Amino acid sequence: MIDHLCAFSKKFVRLKSLFFIGTAAAFIVFGYVVLFTEGTDKDVYIIPSVVVALWSLVCSLLLSIFPYVPPKADKRQPVSERLKIRLARSAYHIGSWLFCVLSVAAAWLTIKLLSIWHADF
Repeated sequence: MIDHLCAFSKKFVRLKSLFFIGTAAAFIVFGYVVLFTEGTDKDVYIIPSVVVALWSLVCSLLLSIFPYVPPKADKRQPVSERLKIRLARSAYHIGSWLFCVLSVAAAWLTIKLLSIWHADF
């Protein structure tokens, strides 16, 4: 699984700046609506900005962490090198499971928030 995430993140690493811009724009919109607008006419942008910020952060996390997964250990390497690689890959494996859980939680939260947004507006 981590090899697939590594290949995916290496393929789309150039989109990382786009996700950072999306995160910043979502936080700016959220801050502007909360701090500077009056009335409920601009409250319509709060939930979409939270959803965009959430998914931008999840995608930025994927593109920032997983391109650096070390390749599988070779039998010809010394035992200490293989152990070091296996420990690093196990940490990335745990991170991939956390990323999957985070993605499922973000999808569930997105569905709930957008259903609330659709019902209110």
